[in-house]
Amino acid sequence: MAGDRLILRVASLGEADELAQLEAACWPAGLAATAEQIAARITAYADGQWVASDRDRPVGYSSAQRITFAPLDQRPLRYDALTDADRFTRTHVPTGPVYQLVGVSVHPEARGQRIGRQLIDHQVTRAWSLPGVQRVLGFTRPTGRQAAPELPLDDYVRTQGDRLPTDAVLEFHLAAGAVIVSMHEEFREIDEECLGAGVLIEYLPDSSDPKS
Repeated sequence: MAGDRLILRVASLGEADELAQLEAACWPAGLAATAEQIAARITAYADGQWVASDRDRPVGYSSAQRITFAPLDQRPLRYDALTDADRFTRTHVPTGPVYQLVGVSVHPEARGQRIGRQLIDHQVTRAWSLPGVQRVLGFTRPTGRQAAPELPLDDYVRTQGDRLPTDAVLEFHLAAGAVIVSMHEEFREIDEECLGAGVLIEYLPDSSDPKS
């Protein structure tokens, strides 16, 4: 158990390889960020890359960048276009009004200790403390989509907990205070588990309030 040993800190370039191994343990093949991509993220926006460390061992990693509103107006919305293919080199804008949460990963052996929730709460709280931030947004994965491939994405999301089992990833963000903004087919075509779909979510200013 991590317990009081857990420390949240900014990621360093020297641990890009270790964080890539963590990502590989958490994500389906092809979706995990590589060491090169993580190093590029840290170089572009170190303050958006946070690690949950237990006795100097990374057990969680959360990534974010700041962007303008313009990329969100593009149709269709594509993951690679919004994230510079997971590197942030061309998409991060230091004074961007949108704080974009890109991902949160917790090692399978460390799950069940609310590490992911701590990382998200920290990112959201920090985002709203930054000058110029107007919205805190992210895209999440409807990971149970394969169970109902015949349903349009909006119907799938609406029927969570009703006609369909609760989608664990959607529920994670909703329980943390996120609200659903819009749904996008063909968001990330290589994500077979989600049939390529993505769901745009937003964290409002009081989302990380522990009393909310």
